[in-house]
Amino acid sequence: MKKFSCTAFLILLFASIANASEVLLNNEKIDIQNSSATVIRTNQTPETVEISFLVPMENSICERYETRMVLRTSGLECGYDVYTRTVSTGRTCIRMNPQGQCQRWADNYRTETVRRPRTCMVPETFCAQYGTATTFEKDSMKIKFKNLPALGDSESEKFTIAAKQKSYGSGNVNYDVKALETIREYKVTQKKFLFWKRDFYIVEEK
Repeated sequence: MKKFSCTAFLILLFASIANASEVLLNNEKIDIQNSSATVIRTNQTPETVEISFLVPMENSICERYETRMVLRTSGLECGYDVYTRTVSTGRTCIRMNPQGQCQRWADNYRTETVRRPRTCMVPETFCAQYGTATTFEKDSMKIKFKNLPALGDSESEKFTIAAKQKSYGSGNVNYDVKALETIREYKVTQKKFLFWKRDFYIVEEK
């Protein structure tokens, strides 16, 4: 059963309240200590802005271990049975005729010691109960305002950006970028670039 610690719950609650804040995009790099935010484009906003978010990441952990006895064949854990065996190593000619042909052969043997691992019951530790650990990791994305109309001193546009773990146990993050309040109608497109391995979004007019 998945469980959150009390501390993690309080942090998530605080983060959800803080997410109501709005952030001005007036620098090329912005650091947001939440997993989502309403960002504001002004006439001071660069064409491309890199934004870092603090994203809750959930991963499975073991909350309780137990021990059980299992049958195992292992010399390290159970010891060895030692015995000897005779092994043939081939034949040797012990008498030859005048023509150089072998008239009598003798079989050769050697004795070797063999160790065979024993089978016994040994204790094994296993996870009896799994839970969820929530950590907060920084992840960044880029947003480009491509050829958008210039804004006046009193004008601004709002967008919402939400970062979320791609799936439980995953180390990847997905972003949801939407236009909220804009002077014109825009479309948001996600792009992939070889030189930029993180998420890249382009905002442009429809």
